Amino acid sequence: MQADRFYKLLNLNRVVRSHRVKFTGLLGMYWLRQRHLWLRFDPVMSCNLRCQMCYFSDPNFARENIGRFSPAEIERIAEVFFPWAVKLYLGCGTEPSTYKGFLDIIALGRKFKVPMLGMVSNGQLLMPEHLEKLVELGLDELTLSTHGVTRETYERLMRRASFAKFLEVLDQLEAIKKRRGSACPQLRLNYTVNAENLEELAGFFDAYGKYTIRTLQIRPIVDLGNTECTEKDMTPHVARYNQILRSIERTCREQGIRLLANYEDVSYQKKTTRAALAPEVVVYLSPQDLSKTGFDWRHETYLEYCRRTRWSKTLLKKAFTSAANLEAPSPYLSYKIID
Repeated sequence: MQADRFYKLLNLNRVVRSHRVKFTGLLGMYWLRQRHLWLRFDPVMSCNLRCQMCYFSDPNFARENIGRFSPAEIERIAEVFFPWAVKLYLGCGTEPSTYKGFLDIIALGRKFKVPMLGMVSNGQLLMPEHLEKLVELGLDELTLSTHGVTRETYERLMRRASFAKFLEVLDQLEAIKKRRGSACPQLRLNYTVNAENLEELAGFFDAYGKYTIRTLQIRPIVDLGNTECTEKDMTPHVARYNQILRSIERTCREQGIRLLANYEDVSYQKKTTRAALAPEVVVYLSPQDLSKTGFDWRHETYLEYCRRTRWSKTLLKKAFTSAANLEAPSPYLSYKIID
């Protein structure tokens, strides 16, 4: 399973501590013209929900951050980025199912043979025909977000969402995969924790234990700025959080569920070199943003960009930079992976 291989790669990033080894390896992949990009792709700046912990709960953000890629732009993005991508994840800050052609993007990923295809969604707009197509296309991982175990908490923190609809989608996915005899897409549930839903986390498997969950991510809230949520600091609750997390970990081990859990840095303040490669290999692309500064993807190829910016020299320089100068807080790589 490609999703399992991807998590092994993430674990390898934790095990290999030397940034010099990592940058040298990346340089070798580039010289050999091997895939090395992790593409995080939002084709549209919109969401159907207004979750309290998300920037979309800020009316100013939702009003000012708009835009969508045209089908022609999607084709161009696929041509430029997909041949270099080891992973394509659709939906990394917005809701991909609000984009009419979201299934076409997954199909393009398959056409360009991207090894790992994933999608993040709140699930509220997913119909049975969408799930059928995702199974047919061989989506490797479907990540569904939940901020609660009970209807009251779920619908309060995920404004405009229906808890009944969320459970319905989980039931439908389970049934479709069983009928088709497919293990894909693997199901990953993301639970974002704050002070309001921390206690409910202890009952996570009471609500979701009947589903075939392959991966569970427990993510402490990230301060995204002007959001409806006022409880953004988990520091006062660390002791209780870790107590619940240990219980969750035991259940995950018993049931063969992969656990991604932030044990070490609930406030995302600790510096680490684990994410040293991230600025070079993780590419975020949306109608509002491209993390590769100065890359004119509409008019140049990725290889042309790398040559123009002398990317190989950048990698060599970082390989010989001291670890202390590469340390930075990492909201994305602060997780222990228990498999």
